[in-house]
Amino acid sequence: MRLDKTIGARVCTHCGSIEEQPVIVEGLEVAGNSATSCPVCSTPLADARLDGSPLRVCQRCHGMLIAMSDFVDVIQSATAREEIHGVVLPRRQSPGERVIACPACRQAMISHFYGGPGNLVIDSCERCQLNWLDSGELRRIARAR
Repeated sequence: MRLDKTIGARVCTHCGSIEEQPVIVEGLEVAGNSATSCPVCSTPLADARLDGSPLRVCQRCHGMLIAMSDFVDVIQSATAREEIHGVVLPRRQSPGERVIACPACRQAMISHFYGGPGNLVIDSCERCQLNWLDSGELRRIARAR
């Protein structure tokens, strides 16, 4: 594997597969655990802030639960901290490949293409107005054009 700084990932020199770099954006302030559990690995989510915008993060799988009302602010804060790369990494999943339960209401979240940069699928709960980003997805959004 070699580090390709232009795309922010390690690339296998043999097969060309791509492995993304660490998943957490810099500047994320993590506080104590919340009563909400991670929809992927069931670990208690930790309350966190990025430039004052609240979110919850799983310290095990690094997923993030972000209120829709704070989503744009979190994306803007992450983008300000990351180098932008022109290369779009391949999508890791397609809508409907998995179903996760909303950490707030326990109903199925909707899996859909994210309308912004990053070429990814996110999970949303319209009832609770929450978005779930899997490990590394906030960074993918922040690094994309």
